[in-house]
Amino acid sequence: MLKLKEIRTQKNITLDQLARESGVSKRMISAYEAEENDITLSKLQNIARALEVQISELIGDETLLNNLEKGIPYYDIDVTATITESFNDVKETPEFYVDFRPFNDCTAYLPIFGDSMYPTFASGEIIAVKQLQNRDVILWGEAHLVITNEAANNLKTVKLLFPHDDPEKIILRASNPAFKGDTVIRKDSIINLYIVKGKITRKQL
Repeated sequence: MLKLKEIRTQKNITLDQLARESGVSKRMISAYEAEENDITLSKLQNIARALEVQISELIGDETLLNNLEKGIPYYDIDVTATITESFNDVKETPEFYVDFRPFNDCTAYLPIFGDSMYPTFASGEIIAVKQLQNRDVILWGEAHLVITNEAANNLKTVKLLFPHDDPEKIILRASNPAFKGDTVIRKDSIINLYIVKGKITRKQL
């Protein structure tokens, strides 16, 4: 049970004030107070910060917090514009955590943008990615999230990977035939590599 309304009332803070301070809409706060909507961890953190209380004070049942923190983080971000080297660069708190057993060994969930990987992945679909520690073992022909350094123009993209005649290089290729042309990069320009293990629908979140 969420103690949001009780604490807000005790502090004499109006819905308008809390919405303004937390960045969470008045409509959403009302829904949380009436327990009409499930609150996400990031929204809970914003509201707790605005009320100047600990998250634990807002949670009446510890299992609610445990459920919010269980699973793999979902970041509602455009990875190509947000990440420099890894998901540790993401300043935003995960929107929530996904507990979906087939992908519970993954690093993160995120939406995919653009049409270069269609029909394998459509823009807006959610993919699960797992960081690869050994870059010498690559599943050729599979989709990967590739993050490179300035030697490869700080490229951050989801593409199919294929071997190059030069063992020091790899080929990045779109699955959409409308996006012609391969991108060739050196292996040593890769900062981080994540295999796309699959996708889920928003109904599974």
